[in-house]
Amino acid sequence: MPHHHPPAVAWEQARKNLHAAGLTCTAGTDVETLPPKAAIGRYTADDVYSLMDVPHYDSSAMDGYAVSGTPPWLLVTPEYPDDERVNIHRLTVAIEPGQATPILTGGLLPRGAQAIVREEHTTLNTVGGITTVTMASGHIPPANGTDIRRTGSELPAGRLLVERGTLITARLAAFLGMNGFDEIPVLAPVTARCAFTGNEVITIGVPEAGQVRDAFGGFLEATLATQGCAALPSARLADTGHDFTTFLNTSHAQVLIFTGGSSTSGVDMVRKTLAEAQATYLFESVQVRPGHPALAARLADGRIVLGLPGNPLAAYTALYSYLPPLLAGMRGLPLPPLDTAELAQDIPALTASSQQRLIPALVRECRAHPLPRRASYMLSGLSKATHLLVADASGHTAGERVPLLPVF
Repeated sequence: MPHHHPPAVAWEQARKNLHAAGLTCTAGTDVETLPPKAAIGRYTADDVYSLMDVPHYDSSAMDGYAVSGTPPWLLVTPEYPDDERVNIHRLTVAIEPGQATPILTGGLLPRGAQAIVREEHTTLNTVGGITTVTMASGHIPPANGTDIRRTGSELPAGRLLVERGTLITARLAAFLGMNGFDEIPVLAPVTARCAFTGNEVITIGVPEAGQVRDAFGGFLEATLATQGCAALPSARLADTGHDFTTFLNTSHAQVLIFTGGSSTSGVDMVRKTLAEAQATYLFESVQVRPGHPALAARLADGRIVLGLPGNPLAAYTALYSYLPPLLAGMRGLPLPPLDTAELAQDIPALTASSQQRLIPALVRECRAHPLPRRASYMLSGLSKATHLLVADASGHTAGERVPLLPVF
């Protein structure tokens, strides 16, 4: 395995190589069944279909009165229990033309009701113990069907709700719970472990000259969790062959991630360690800026190693580029497609390179705005970005549609 000037592959080819490697891993398709809240952050293991009509009964969309016929309406009420804990949304009394009955938002529509009239649109008149409901000044009687939520108006029973391989967010979990799901089949998390390298890195305080503050510890693990990974305890390695070899030999995660140490200098130990382990490269470097020295390899036992550059922006652009294709393959899913948007300003051509560029960008109102301060060691642009813009060396003009890689 070469240690100097390793051959570089195109950025998209690197993504395809990792996706193909992921397809050969079977552990990523293991299935668990979890309650909706516990399933947040996981990926669905199967298509999910609605268990019922939504809404599953005819109900009121407003507080007010269910009415039949035209006003004035004679008010009729159910017998309400003294126990305030009773669900009065289910208590109804059938009405006939010329009658009204109180109803709450979400309340079961009583038999005979034709419309809902909002409480603030009505006036009550009581004479001799008989109460009638009339329209308040300036309001007209509601048309049939007004403010009624009909059964199945949102979606019918049996409708596809979620496709296999969908990330379960809190809002999606709430939706599935509301649809009556007590359990959801999800893919088991892919295990990952990070190794943070560099003798110059400090984790506390303001760095002095010749030191840099850690940009990965605790942050990279949280990023992995957003992709459905279980981040095992990370390690911080000294720049010695012993530390790197020990990490490789004692880590049982499916994906091992190094930050730094992936270049070809004498103190960069990842390539040397992979050579000793007789690993097979998926790619050794990539024709992209930043992140050219990123690498990926497969160990003999099937574990995948991602070597991220040590510079912060280069490392994160490599992570966003290569982790999703790998995970998609491990889950038996297609290679994730790129987004596109209209470019808000020109991107000049590179005069001395044929490499693609990954540029932090803010997508706003369907337009991609490239952000400044995007050198490999900078994070200020990425901190505001919603995407990475994939730019060709030949440059782009404003108004052109360009590919975008989501950041997470």
